[in-house]
Amino acid sequence: MKSLVDRQVGTRIAKMLQEAQHKHGRIHDADIHRIADQFGEPVRVIQDVIGFFPHFRRTAPPLCHVSVCRDMSCRLRGSVEIANKLRELQKDVGDATLEITEASCLGRCDRAPAMLINDLLYVAHAPMECIDAVRATMDGCSPKLDSDMDTATASLARAEIDCYRTINTAKTIRGEAPSTYYAAVRAYVRDPNPDKVIQALKTAGLMGMGGAGAPASDKWNEARNAIGEAKYVVCNADESEPGTFKDRDLMLAAPHLIIEGMIIAGLVSGAKQGFIYIRHEYFEQIARLESAIQDAVRLGACGHDIFKSGRDFRVEVFVSPGGYVCGEQTALIEALEGKRSEPRNRPPELQTNGLYDQPTILNNVETFAWVPSILLQRPSPEALEKEQASIASGTVEPAGLWYKYSGRNRSRGKRFFSISGDLNRPGSYEVPCGITLGELIDEYAGGMREGVPLQAVALSGPSGGFLPAWLPKGAIRFPKKTDREGKETDELKFPKLVGDPTDIKLLPLDLNASREIGFMLGAGIVVYNENADMLDQAIACSRFYQRESCGKCVPCRLGSRKMVDMAESLLTKTANDELDHVKKVAMELASIMEKTSICGLGQVASNPLRSYLRFFHSANR
Repeated sequence: MKSLVDRQVGTRIAKMLQEAQHKHGRIHDADIHRIADQFGEPVRVIQDVIGFFPHFRRTAPPLCHVSVCRDMSCRLRGSVEIANKLRELQKDVGDATLEITEASCLGRCDRAPAMLINDLLYVAHAPMECIDAVRATMDGCSPKLDSDMDTATASLARAEIDCYRTINTAKTIRGEAPSTYYAAVRAYVRDPNPDKVIQALKTAGLMGMGGAGAPASDKWNEARNAIGEAKYVVCNADESEPGTFKDRDLMLAAPHLIIEGMIIAGLVSGAKQGFIYIRHEYFEQIARLESAIQDAVRLGACGHDIFKSGRDFRVEVFVSPGGYVCGEQTALIEALEGKRSEPRNRPPELQTNGLYDQPTILNNVETFAWVPSILLQRPSPEALEKEQASIASGTVEPAGLWYKYSGRNRSRGKRFFSISGDLNRPGSYEVPCGITLGELIDEYAGGMREGVPLQAVALSGPSGGFLPAWLPKGAIRFPKKTDREGKETDELKFPKLVGDPTDIKLLPLDLNASREIGFMLGAGIVVYNENADMLDQAIACSRFYQRESCGKCVPCRLGSRKMVDMAESLLTKTANDELDHVKKVAMELASIMEKTSICGLGQVASNPLRSYLRFFHSANR
């Protein structure tokens, strides 16, 4: 069995490959042999890793390389037209001068359409602006690039997630870390009680904000009690789900919250090392996080001997070499170990066998960012009074009550949603859990663009498929309420949703509620008006999953390709019997993929086409 130090070689190799890619714009044979010789690894192993990740390049880069986002909101705003015009320009100047590729979501859905010019972000407002920017780059000039800072500042301006927001505002704006930061770490050092922290997270009801929604308290407690040579804390900042960009703003405007949440997780679990795994397209966020880590070390909150406690916890930024599948937690761990990012079979879970086969806490950016506020914000007198008996019995920790009672309609907590598409104010918004989709669209995002009526909504990027503005009978499950003894009553839990059809704007934005009524609810919501071509969107989203499949398991590798073929066939099939056959085969294949794929990608890859066939294809005949 390899020692723990030996097993960490993969991470060092991955970082060296990224450094070579960043320095030369490609990875040379000399780089591969140098790295292989240094670590005693076969050359073929290094080549195998390079060949898996789309960011690694073996050929010489052109003078100008442009990647145009092809997904969801950018597609709505004309990215296909832009890519086609740039390909015409490519024919004129030659492949050695200009290379055009299509990129999966770049995380700038609120400012669509977006593209990368030589790996730097550019947001266009019209096709000709793109052409001009690319021509300027080929002429040796630098076009005005885009920054996430304004949107991040606006997103966090009134957010309660940042319990330090009103402290030393001027220093925060200048990018400095006020000495009053990391109060939750200071408090834990004074009173190192892991049970109290875990109970606070349980009381708060903090759940994973990356999609699966597992209780954070359970993950932390399992990792704390697990036995291993070492323990780790990993932050999943590989925000690659189309339509999702809220973590982008949190990392730029409040990196100290993420780092503090990770430090608390390390102190509670006994971990001494943390990694922030971030997508390479978030270059501003990478620099901001690295600076914030240095500030935390300078303040004594991170690194060696935290606040003179004798406890150590280091944090490093690990830049992803690309690929949507890296967002799946076990695939992320594989990439972090310097391997091909292919999902693992589970169990065992990461809490016992994670990074380097050691106990690991892995949470999303937003999940870690809520921890300081949960531990530091004081609950209201009303909340304390309601929970008085539970506090006395020790089943409720007062520190978690502020977050618990910040939701609406019996929902717990607050969270961020990224919302984009045909809206007047697309953006990232912190909202109380339990508000309706209509409130988010109309009150936060400013309503429908140009007043064109709503046609469809994707509640979880492409993962949950598309839902119509009016849900037909049978589309909603109606669970009944239970009485105090747990017995089911005749009263419905969601009486406002009763209707035929039901207005989709009435859907509650709460993870548990969405599961109960039969829908996926993610962090990225995309809204479509009546002018949107939903078949085009279904085809594009199906292609996204086919391209992003790692190919490890047969159901996903072959099934995602077949889904694209069937979706594209709808462009030419018009007879009812042909359409009905496609629907029958698609539904059968979708069921197989959902039950047999190793990871979530294969399990949801059929949802764009399946939801289109269920809700939209009859209307388009």
